[in-house]
Amino acid sequence: MSTRFGKYVFVSALLVTCPPRTAAPQPPPERAATRVAEEVTVTILSSNLASGATIGEWGLSALVMVDGRCVLFDAGRHPDTVLRNAAALDVDLSCVTDVVLSHFHFDHTTGLLPIVRAVRGKNPEAIRRVHVAEGFFLPRRSLTADRDTEWNQMIAMREAFTETGVEFIEHDASTEIVPGVWVTGPINRPHSERNYPSTVQIRLDGDWVEDHVPDSQALTVITPKGHVVLLGCGHSGVVNALDQIQGAIADAPIHALMGGLHLFSASDETLGWTADRLRQIGIEHLMAGHCTGIEPLVRLRIGLNLNRRTAVVGAVGSQFVYGEGIRPTSIAM
Repeated sequence: MSTRFGKYVFVSALLVTCPPRTAAPQPPPERAATRVAEEVTVTILSSNLASGATIGEWGLSALVMVDGRCVLFDAGRHPDTVLRNAAALDVDLSCVTDVVLSHFHFDHTTGLLPIVRAVRGKNPEAIRRVHVAEGFFLPRRSLTADRDTEWNQMIAMREAFTETGVEFIEHDASTEIVPGVWVTGPINRPHSERNYPSTVQIRLDGDWVEDHVPDSQALTVITPKGHVVLLGCGHSGVVNALDQIQGAIADAPIHALMGGLHLFSASDETLGWTADRLRQIGIEHLMAGHCTGIEPLVRLRIGLNLNRRTAVVGAVGSQFVYGEGIRPTSIAM
């Protein structure tokens, strides 16, 4: 069976209701298999750039529809942004069963509780599982504010989520969450892609250390043409994330890459290195927004030998449709 074009692909292998549950370990690679998704549509619901009736924010959210299943990736910065944009775009979120949070930062998580409450009115069984990577609920503090103030808002929201019946599943390894859809869990970092603030600390093993966002994870959908990858901010580094996806989930091309790459303040040297590595990996479609930055997106388009149809800003309302490509908004082309 082909790992790229066959019907099956072979793979290697928080708020937590009390007590926390960690996803079960995956079987050895020679015994684990997952179906390949045939229909995939990704719609951006929160990002920095917007037009028309939609609104932009410093945040990220996307609806991922895979063979009739709905997964929400991140939930935006403000409580109502995703809900307002979904209404403006005529997107029904009541189909969502699973949510993937890329990391704990508030610009990716604040909208989740309002979304849960809103969709339950139409579908009482909507959003029952939220998938996060190990470390999501660890305490944080800011070095520029009161150090006694908890910086991880998701810890304080435990009770509210528990009352809605949401189950948070903390992943310590790559896991298939619905057929063809995988989360990476924590990402190894052989490349020194540093793109997280140095003013935040995390409590690890009883000590306060620099928060390198260990819970940063990616989502990938496996298609016959390869991976369709979403990153929240890619605090692990985009190259590290793609290396792990191809090495631990499926050795297949990166058909599409989207979300936030956290390159808005990157140096010319960093942008050049990133473009070189992504060109070697072979990105076929790029729809990056949020913390990527407009200039870095254009630089990546040039460095990856893509064009205005295959590399665009991931504005609110932009879509990636498997088999067709990117449907950009007029402002994002």
